Amino acid sequence: MSKRAATLSATSAAFFVLILAAMAPAAGAAFGVSKWEAGTCASDAPKCTYSSPDAQFFTQAAGHPPTGLTDFAMNVAGGPPPAGGAPEGMIKDARVDLPEGLNVDPQAVPQCSKESFEANTLNCAASQVGISEVTSEVLGLPVGPLPFPVYNLDPPQGVPALFGFSVGLPGIPIANVYLVADVAWDSDYHEGFTISDIPTTLPLVENRLVFDGTKGGTFLTMGSQCNAPSTTTLKVDSYENPGAFQTYSTKPAGPGRPVNSDGCKAVPFAPTVATSSESPSTDSPSGIGVELKVPQGLQPLNSSTLKTASVSLPRGLGLNPSSAPDLHFCGNDQFGKGTRKAVACPANSQIGTAAIQTPVLPANSLPAKVFLGQQLSRDPASGQEYRIFVDAESARYGLSVRLVGNVAANPHTGQLTATFAENPQVAFSSFRVQLNGGAKAPLTSPSICANTTTTQITPWSGNAAAAPTSPLTLTKAPGGGACAKTMASRPFAPGFKAGPKSLNALDYTPFVANITRGDGQQELKGIDVTLPPGATAKLAGVPYCPPAALAAAAAKAGAAEKANASCPAKSQIGVATIAAGSGSSPLSIAGKVFLAGPYKGAPLSLAVVTPGVAGPYDLGTVVVRVPIFVDPETAQIHVVSDAIPDVFGGAKLDIRSIAVNVNKDGFTLNGTNCSKFATAGALEGGGADPANPAAFTAFPVSDPVQLNNCAPLGFHPKLNLRTFGATKRNKHPRLRAVLQAKPGDANIARASVGLPHALFLDQASLTKICTRVQFVANDCPKKSVYGRARAF
Repeated sequence: MSKRAATLSATSAAFFVLILAAMAPAAGAAFGVSKWEAGTCASDAPKCTYSSPDAQFFTQAAGHPPTGLTDFAMNVAGGPPPAGGAPEGMIKDARVDLPEGLNVDPQAVPQCSKESFEANTLNCAASQVGISEVTSEVLGLPVGPLPFPVYNLDPPQGVPALFGFSVGLPGIPIANVYLVADVAWDSDYHEGFTISDIPTTLPLVENRLVFDGTKGGTFLTMGSQCNAPSTTTLKVDSYENPGAFQTYSTKPAGPGRPVNSDGCKAVPFAPTVATSSESPSTDSPSGIGVELKVPQGLQPLNSSTLKTASVSLPRGLGLNPSSAPDLHFCGNDQFGKGTRKAVACPANSQIGTAAIQTPVLPANSLPAKVFLGQQLSRDPASGQEYRIFVDAESARYGLSVRLVGNVAANPHTGQLTATFAENPQVAFSSFRVQLNGGAKAPLTSPSICANTTTTQITPWSGNAAAAPTSPLTLTKAPGGGACAKTMASRPFAPGFKAGPKSLNALDYTPFVANITRGDGQQELKGIDVTLPPGATAKLAGVPYCPPAALAAAAAKAGAAEKANASCPAKSQIGVATIAAGSGSSPLSIAGKVFLAGPYKGAPLSLAVVTPGVAGPYDLGTVVVRVPIFVDPETAQIHVVSDAIPDVFGGAKLDIRSIAVNVNKDGFTLNGTNCSKFATAGALEGGGADPANPAAFTAFPVSDPVQLNNCAPLGFHPKLNLRTFGATKRNKHPRLRAVLQAKPGDANIARASVGLPHALFLDQASLTKICTRVQFVANDCPKKSVYGRARAF
């Protein structure tokens, strides 16, 4: 070592000893911050401070500011530098919270390993992103500001970004200082930086950190919202009182400090959307994928961050009841949005996956799970009945992005619109959601080949919403063949079976009807059939379910109706089983059939009451009325149902079968005619528009029936005729006829009576007649009534 070098080394060592001797603060000092400034500037020459003119500040929303700075000074004895002396207390930790929307992109600049940085900072020259200017104090004299390069480092596990600089005096390195980044993902996702265990070898008087915002083109990006709060917060504590943080927020030190962002009208926003289906078949369970893309890294202005995304899936792409039995809800507490609790959603609440690509993290760093959110309402249009939770986790970078999607379902068409509102002001280039596929996929594909997804995407810039669309093209019908090009061209050939369970004449027997419909066919919308002659029911002793009870059932939760039926138990005459959902495993839902009173001109009716409980969902109670008309001449029963819902509670029912069993003991009764008959009529399909009865189609159906054992039936009716009153010649006597059938005998098909020759009609007294038209309309004139009849 040369004599000169030895002298310099000795001088430096002595100077270092003096530094250590000056570490202790003055007794009774008031620890705190005397100056706190932060902002973005167009230039730092001259230095950008709160006393700089407005023009020196960078305010363009979504722009890339050339300079981003933080500057704080500590309280010192004797006043601020250069007059002041030692700081009043030794700062231990400092934390800076940036304004919401101001983003730092560590991927824009090469990252240097921590090992290389600690070995020699020159190894990290390509990773320099700024300068840290440190002002210290030695023996009451200010030292600095000393500039130290700040480097972009490869962050450790659990940290999204890391920056470092090495401090010391000329020729005397003292310590490495690290700025550890984090994201407030439990609140508004703003970014923050923490410096822990600040070295005490150089008592910190002031630190001015200046980032090169255009390093790599996009190292810093302004938020997209104009005139949003631009507050930056500083928290500090001391070695003398660790953990007792003091908080300082940037506040105006003059007009417009800090300066708010502007220029939102110039901010671009051109998102795109793409929709895909795992299955190429229409009306089938399918994994549906939706990807939303927003261009990033644009110059000179980046895309606006996304505030609200509403995605309307094609009409006909609806919720699939087949998936419900295997599902479970994830509750709000289990999801833990707004907290740092670990997500604890049940495994069987996961209905898909997702992935978020963001420029501030390496590709594929944020894989996600999609969960079924807890039902909060029975109003399908509210977005609270159907909800999805998206949890994107990165243990590597210490991030959890938790989003709640509200899914509104059109109560008439079942069309789904998923809305993610008030999204964090963090840039992403792609957000893809992929829902599960397979036989029990949560969604059913649309009914026709060509479909369109529409959107309403709102930017934080406040500009007009974008409305990108996406085609969803399917190529096959379920089971093969060409898919339908229009709703009206869909096939409709439902299966139909209806008749008595026993074919013995004059048996009390359940009457069973079963209607089936295949995937890809039109929705089953109505039933209009006539029962075979002689099929009837014994109404005596069966009370009607009152209209008020039916109204109460329709307004009731499904679980409540299932536990306690609104209609009287004695009104129940049967059961109904509905299979709903696409695919090979439709959901089975049980309902009850009640006898009800007059309805829509019919003398009586049926009410099919079905609790809409599907897996974890309670959609309410479905009440379908079925008027029962009786032919006045044949006494045949004509059944015409109300429109059968193809959507209930916003869910696309995709009804596969309806089985009705009128099985009350001693209620339905076979006739005594063993000729060939049928239960016949028509079933209605959804046609061109299942929400519009005028667009329905009809498919004729007939199920033959022929009773047995008619021959053994007896037939011993009794007829009693009597005249009384004026019985003399040329008088007008009264005539009474009583016909009595013997129980267990065959029914009377026809009665013909020949009166004695002494009795004949007096044509002169028939002054008024009732026409056939009037008779059918039950509108005969009073004077055309010539007698009375009663039937039992």
